[in-house]
Amino acid sequence: MFLFETLRSQPRWLVLVEAFALVCLIGWVDDITASEWSFFVFYAVPIVLVVWRAGARPGYVFAFLCAIMWWVAQIGDNPYRTGWGFALAVASRHFYFAVLVVAVAAARTQRELDRARIASLERAQELEREILRTSENEQQRIGRDLHDSLGPHLAAISYAVTFLANDLRERDLPESTRAEEIRELVNEAISLTRGLARGIFPTQMEGAGLAIALKELAHTAARFSGASVSFFENGSAYIADPEVSMQLYRIAQEALNNAVKHGEAKNVTVVVSQSEGSMRLVIADDGKGMPPPSGRTQGIGLHSMSHRARSLGGDLKIESNPEEGTTVSCQIPLSSLGSTSR
Repeated sequence: MFLFETLRSQPRWLVLVEAFALVCLIGWVDDITASEWSFFVFYAVPIVLVVWRAGARPGYVFAFLCAIMWWVAQIGDNPYRTGWGFALAVASRHFYFAVLVVAVAAARTQRELDRARIASLERAQELEREILRTSENEQQRIGRDLHDSLGPHLAAISYAVTFLANDLRERDLPESTRAEEIRELVNEAISLTRGLARGIFPTQMEGAGLAIALKELAHTAARFSGASVSFFENGSAYIADPEVSMQLYRIAQEALNNAVKHGEAKNVTVVVSQSEGSMRLVIADDGKGMPPPSGRTQGIGLHSMSHRARSLGGDLKIESNPEEGTTVSCQIPLSSLGSTSR
């Protein structure tokens, strides 16, 4: 392979000159040894070099050239008794060289196809990573806006309604009751906004922050959906890299959303555990299961979870049975997390 990579870096004309010199050298050695030694197989070397670097057409030219060179080297002293036998031998050599050109050209084409396929997969993976980064940045922006802009604005409205309710109560007006109801609604909106902001953009994800964020996610999901959502931590889910924790958090968030929204689950369990050599995240529910994907496409959410798991060097498995629920499990090697047990 090193030889072929070296050829790729050389100009085409230089490879042709080197191959021609090699043919002449092999023919000269073949000529001086006559029929005592057979150098027939060595003619394949320049043919392979030419085909690999320059393509099949120059290869056929060199196949013919090698056949002529072998004929010239053997014409004076060969073991063939008749001219027809020697001519048939020359023709067979030329056929062998031509077949060699076809074989090497096919191998070269397959290698180029493999390179193109690998490059295409790398571009697709990079595009997926870019989409996830863009999505993550947008979610973080929305989370910050909810926390820093909408939250204080609702708090100001709550204060204003509180002052209004107190003023109406001091005047002994019946509208004070409605003002109190409005204040309670605004306070609920503030609580919902804070919960949404924490769900979209958890503030602390490094170290033990993943377990804390998952616990808050379970509490928020239970509050919004009415389902019973439980969180358990087996061992110490300590991850030093906050970006890794965020990827696992997004997997749990998507799986939990699918369970309560699409699976109509009544009970959901989120478990994160760390054992020797790996970390495992499991989201299990008792919902109605997942329908088979339509056509050959996969849902965006499922595709996103799979890609996040692959980006961490892990594996995502989904087991679903109708009316028996769904289990989403993601196992990540600790070597890919940069995490340590605590």
